Amino acid sequence: MRVNAKKVQSALLHQMEQYLDGKITKEEYTIATESFYSRYAYLIVDTRFYEIFSESIPDCCIVNVEEPGDEVEKERDFHRIVKGTYKKLRMMLN
Repeated sequence: MRVNAKKVQSALLHQMEQYLDGKITKEEYTIATESFYSRYAYLIVDTRFYEIFSESIPDCCIVNVEEPGDEVEKERDFHRIVKGTYKKLRMMLN
């Protein structure tokens, strides 16, 4: 399978959907997304998708998963950021 920018965008959106639908935890989302993003971000680096995704998701994963703090508050903030970013990306692609 040849990976291109469209497939990278689709996969990143799918990972977000899995988290937002409750199919995976924020920790599982972070692991999957960091691995995939690290491997394929170069394919989307010059796109608006990359700009929107990278301005919030990497920091969101670090702050709300890896840093200490109130888990309920971190989950709420993580969900809000992922949901907002997902909406922006979907609107941009439509």
